[in-house]
Amino acid sequence: MLFNNVLGQSQAKHILGQALSQSRLSHAYLFYGPESIGKKLLAVEFAKALNCLSPEMEEACGTCDSCRKIDDRIHPDFFFVEPTKSTPTAREAALKIEAIRELQKKLGFLPYQGKVKVAVIDQVEKMNPQACNAFLKTLEEPPSSTILILITSNIYQLLPTLISRCQGIKFNPLPPEAIRQILESQDEEKLNPAEIDLRVGRAKGQVSRALSDEATQTSSYRPAMIDLIGQVSFKRMDLLFQWSKAMAKGGEPLSQILEELLGLLRDLTFIKSGGSPDQLFNRDLMAQLEPVARKKSLPHLLKMTEAVNQTQYALSGNANAQLALETMLLDFCEAA
Repeated sequence: MLFNNVLGQSQAKHILGQALSQSRLSHAYLFYGPESIGKKLLAVEFAKALNCLSPEMEEACGTCDSCRKIDDRIHPDFFFVEPTKSTPTAREAALKIEAIRELQKKLGFLPYQGKVKVAVIDQVEKMNPQACNAFLKTLEEPPSSTILILITSNIYQLLPTLISRCQGIKFNPLPPEAIRQILESQDEEKLNPAEIDLRVGRAKGQVSRALSDEATQTSSYRPAMIDLIGQVSFKRMDLLFQWSKAMAKGGEPLSQILEELLGLLRDLTFIKSGGSPDQLFNRDLMAQLEPVARKKSLPHLLKMTEAVNQTQYALSGNANAQLALETMLLDFCEAA
């Protein structure tokens, strides 16, 4: 089964295609992997294939009444649940017990129009404890003619009891050629070849990163970051304080700045380990990365990477931005 509408993810598509062709379907699937790599899209395509009125080689036709209704999310046997904010000012959305109980009521009936009922629960890691406990009962005693598809970008936030009751299907970052194809197909704004190359290299296999303007905006900081990595030491504390102050008071989100820094450290580590230049996120800066990679040892680069990860964690807990960055760069100095 090809699932032509979904680029990449050959292993996931093969597993689901085999389940359909052999009629060996699990009552619950867990799609896990990074954000924006096709998990939700494949879940919808799988639901269409399960209920298609005119399947072709086990694949949904995409044009019948059932397929069109699932695409529009108005099929009476297709349910899509995602986190919502309790109030417009709430910091984060959540999957609450009310939404799970409403879904359980709907799943209690026999299929109205399709062959099976399909429920897709997106960002399942955002279930609150009450919702999770209620949903476990559905997983333990699934209603007849029902298939559940759980989607998460962080499987480590899920309860082991929930994971154990699903068939896990891993999704991987998309290959560069898939990202390129998506960018070239954008009708709203045609990108020039140079910008497509830049976005493909920096997407990390995620469509949202390739389409985001933030990724291209913060790309201008990369040359200065490479210089910082190469020069930072206890002899150049002036660089440490200047950079920390500028970034903390700058207009760009620190999360994006730190992601850029992690990408550069990843590439430096890759070069130091003898990896292929084709696998670099920042291939356009290869000439600037190579001298720094020669200068730094692999243990030092790994310690720097750990320092950035710790800073991301600290900032997620509302730590003082400038102090967190200064601490990170002091760790860089110790690593150097």
